[in-house]
Amino acid sequence: MNGWINFWGALLLVTLVIYGGLVIYVSIGGLSDIRKMFSSLSNKPKEITEDTVNADSESKS
Repeated sequence: MNGWINFWGALLLVTLVIYGGLVIYVSIGGLSDIRKMFSSLSNKPKEITEDTVNADSESKS
């Protein structure tokens, strides 16, 4: 019986370590992608289209 407890305890520990590493890896990658997205949005010039002109004039009236 003690062997099964050791087996499941080791399996749980290995699983937690793997998933913990995966969470950290995905979080770092996601933060990097969000930073790239915001920097590309801030560097992109605003396009003025007919829709934005109409929306601006409607909001002012």
